[in-house]
Amino acid sequence: MSRAGDRVGVGTRFRYDGETVEVVENASTTAGNEVVLKDSRGRLLRLSLKELLFSDRAAVSPDGPGPSADDEEEIASVVLGQFDSSARANG
Repeated sequence: MSRAGDRVGVGTRFRYDGETVEVVENASTTAGNEVVLKDSRGRLLRLSLKELLFSDRAAVSPDGPGPSADDEEEIASVVLGQFDSSARANG
C-alpha cells in the first residue's frame, strides 16, 4: 500500500496480474463488497473487494512517495513498535 491506511474507492489504481487497473465502481452485494476494475484497454473486471485486497495477484499502485506494497523493508512505525519501552526511551 502506498500509505498505512489507503482508501479503496473509485480512482484507486492497482497492479492486478501484472496489469494496471483502476477502480471504476463499488458495489455492495449479498455476497459482500465488490469492485469493478477497468484496464488500459477499457475491459471491465468485477471481483470481490476481499480478493483484491488479500490476493498475491494485486497490489495498490502508490499515488506518491512513501511505503509501498512491494517494499523489502518494514516502515519505521513497524520497526519502532517492536522496541520495548526502555529501548524507545534510550533512543
